[in-house]
Amino acid sequence: MSTGNILKSLRESACMTQAHLAEKVHVTRQAVSRWENGETTPGPDILVSLSMIFGVSVDALLESPEIRYCECCGMPLETGIMGHDKGGNLDPRYCKWCMDQGEFAYTDLDQMLDFLVTHMPQEGLSADECRSFYRNHLLQLPYWKEKEEMASSQAE
Repeated sequence: MSTGNILKSLRESACMTQAHLAEKVHVTRQAVSRWENGETTPGPDILVSLSMIFGVSVDALLESPEIRYCECCGMPLETGIMGHDKGGNLDPRYCKWCMDQGEFAYTDLDQMLDFLVTHMPQEGLSADECRSFYRNHLLQLPYWKEKEEMASSQAE
């Protein structure tokens, strides 16, 4: 989806007119129209303002082929399911099920594995095989890698 389509969708979802959005970011209604029609793209300072108005990351506003994954569970991330930090801002590293208001839902690998094996069993695998499958996957993710490294260094 193009930046213009993303902006138009967000604006319409917020029940805003082009004129109302233009007023909020101190531009003309025509500027908003040009963004939405793909004739121009907002500058960096306006992208930051738009991200705050709509509660999305700047990346989410830009046409980006990059697919983000939650660094805790590995789920593909879209703006609507991103977690929030303590300040209530979107944290593009985590999904809302793994992090809410800066607090992690899963702080122990076994806790996460119990959830995954129970709620997302892998067809054809026993519970132990499923647990091993998920363990290998999770330990590749930054959140769990860091936790394992910290635990290893404390054990030494």
